[in-house]
Amino acid sequence: MTRFDGKVAVVAGAAGDLGKLLCRALLGEKATVVGIDIDQQGGQRLQDELRQAGEPFTFHRVDIADPEAVASFAERCDRVDVLINAAGIISYAPLVETSLEEWDRVLDINLRGAFLTTRALAPLLAEGAAVVNVSSSAALRAGAGWSAYSVSKAGLVALSKVAAAELAPRARVNAVCPGALDTQLPHRLLDGHPDKDAIMTGMAQASMLRRLGEAREVVPLCLFLASDEASLLTGATVAADGGTTAW
Repeated sequence: MTRFDGKVAVVAGAAGDLGKLLCRALLGEKATVVGIDIDQQGGQRLQDELRQAGEPFTFHRVDIADPEAVASFAERCDRVDVLINAAGIISYAPLVETSLEEWDRVLDINLRGAFLTTRALAPLLAEGAAVVNVSSSAALRAGAGWSAYSVSKAGLVALSKVAAAELAPRARVNAVCPGALDTQLPHRLLDGHPDKDAIMTGMAQASMLRRLGEAREVVPLCLFLASDEASLLTGATVAADGGTTAW
């Protein structure tokens, strides 16, 4: 498919599991892709690999929670047709045990980062552009232990709706809410936790499909929302969670 032929796509969180897949998928559909992430090593590896394959991909190290860093990146851009905010971290702790530092860290990356990136790139969005924000089913169905994470992702859903109203009709903005995914993030977060297996099993059993999702299963939905095929969709929140929030 060549839905993004001639288009410029920016992927925030490009060095993450989902971000890398999104970059590859967009390139596969003829987009020119710019990836941003705080992970210099991971982003550089991705750039080296893709450029060796002749792909039009460029990586920039950007701390999306830093307004100056985001503004500096925006100054390097000429036009943006697709923006996918896929950067994020997770946190697991009871509300009363969540430190202020952890609360701020999660909201800075998951919510402040998407706000700063969208705000900085909004003037560069081309006519018919699309923004896709990767939220979470935790925004729609909160659970014990996920306080900072759920709040940050719920805020991202609200931000998507506000941005959809303000950027229309020039650009569309939608939110995707994946369920629990079997990526590096939950494994790193829970590594060494005495209840890791029980927590991972609980996340899988919360789905009607009784399993964790895979990052690759979220990519087609993100690309659909970013494409002209979704030309009537804006301000929408779409769950890709195996039915977790449907019961």
